[in-house]
Amino acid sequence: MKDIKKLCTETSFERGLEYFQMGNVTDLEQFGNKITATVEGTRDYTVTIHININKETITATCTCPYDWGGYCKHIVATLIALLENDPEIKKDKDKKEKKIKKILNNLSFDELKDFLISELENNPPLRNHFTIYFSGKSSKGKSLNGYKKEINLSYREIRDFDGYIEYGTEVDFSYIRDLAVRYTDAGNFLEAATIYQALSEVIAENMEEVDDSDGYYRDEFCLAIEYFANCINETELSHIGKKKYIDYFFSKYIENDPDYFREHYDSALSEICLSKDDLEYWKKLLKPHLPKDLPDSEQWSEYYQAKELLLTQLYLLDSLNHKKEFYELVKKYYRQEEEFCLSYIERLEKDNRCKEAIKIAEEGLNLFPEHMLTKIRQFLNKFYKKQSPEKYKQNLIKLFIQNRDWNNYERLKKISFKEEWKEKILSLIINNLPKDRDRFSSDTIIDIYLKEEMFEEALEQVLAKESLFTLDTYYKDLSVKFPEGYFKAYRELLIPFTDIKMGRSHYRNIVNYLSRMKRIKGFEDDFNQLVNLLKTKYAKRPAFLDEMKYV
Repeated sequence: MKDIKKLCTETSFERGLEYFQMGNVTDLEQFGNKITATVEGTRDYTVTIHININKETITATCTCPYDWGGYCKHIVATLIALLENDPEIKKDKDKKEKKIKKILNNLSFDELKDFLISELENNPPLRNHFTIYFSGKSSKGKSLNGYKKEINLSYREIRDFDGYIEYGTEVDFSYIRDLAVRYTDAGNFLEAATIYQALSEVIAENMEEVDDSDGYYRDEFCLAIEYFANCINETELSHIGKKKYIDYFFSKYIENDPDYFREHYDSALSEICLSKDDLEYWKKLLKPHLPKDLPDSEQWSEYYQAKELLLTQLYLLDSLNHKKEFYELVKKYYRQEEEFCLSYIERLEKDNRCKEAIKIAEEGLNLFPEHMLTKIRQFLNKFYKKQSPEKYKQNLIKLFIQNRDWNNYERLKKISFKEEWKEKILSLIINNLPKDRDRFSSDTIIDIYLKEEMFEEALEQVLAKESLFTLDTYYKDLSVKFPEGYFKAYRELLIPFTDIKMGRSHYRNIVNYLSRMKRIKGFEDDFNQLVNLLKTKYAKRPAFLDEMKYV
């Protein structure tokens, strides 16, 4: 569960847990390294998870419009359901894969060939994919406008009578993305780039009619631009060959329509401008658009655009090592924005002017709000560690409170005296955890108590949350030490939890919790009484009684 928490925000985790506990995850299955599920929410959403066994990582997507950092609640609910039902999912996966392998092993080459030819005859998209996959060429090539026309047809299918696309209604781009992947796999990067360009343009051009400026469509746009730039790099074009793409991304950046996509064009420019000639050309394009000064911050739109242009200029001056111009510009604005301050600090360090860098960084600590200071504090730590142990200690405290990075916690503990640690620093950390993130803070406090072997305090925090999921999370750490308290807490929470809803998915969760309770020694009679009570109370629920056989 702790690994799942690292993949999402506190809110997404809590909501995902609630969705899982309510049995909203259905049709969960795995075939090969792909896992799919349907999660009930405002509407039914499809979650797809791909497992990379070699890298021991996962990538996950959801058809919901979420875009607030980390994975959405639907993906979280699916990951929890996968974790809770792992043996059952694996058993079903093995059964399906064995069935397919058995069929394939019994087929002759001619039978397989005949089946494939039949499918290709009846399925033009599959036929095109097949051709691209094995030859790197499309059976029917398209221009940029041809691809755009095809993608726009998908929009027409989901518009309402007024031409508007309601929130939560998504165009399925999987076909066009898969087409681009086939070209990429075949080494035809320019054709793939054309597809990604078409996709990004269609999404941008339709945003005014879409009730979703920062969710599903923004994610799809971001990926399209990212892959577009990657394809250009894969072609290994000369500067002359790359200029038209630099022009394209820069014109889109300046056009700024819609304005919330501007950063992605900027990222694409950073991705493809690799040589000195590329960077100098980008700098030349930028020059006529640079503001003479930063507007008043109350004029937020103008201020933000001017700031972004100036930061881009700093990036180019730094990359090209134009020191004089860089310092002249950054000194003018570093007190107004932490990003300018950080650029100033990093350049000073690069030029071995470390004393000046520390001075500017410490000045920044007094200029900007705490939540903006993470990178500046991380920079200072490199010097404080050797030069100023007390400042290093205070910096680590503030970094841990802000970001919950346990590496900073361990570093802090290592350099603190035992009495100072127990009597001062621990309470300072706990008392200063942000109260606006209460649930997340309480989990952090529990983890702290466990690290410090303060088990009674940890148990008190766990029980205070009145959550079966929290009991499960800390089961291994606390149930053996406090069997009576843990068993009682499970029992008190399980009966009202059982009443929440019906359905096999929900019943399986109940069985999982009962399985934990069963392993707590010394309460066998109490456990059997609880099981009998549940079977009696829900005797008219055959599916529930069926699942209870696995307790």
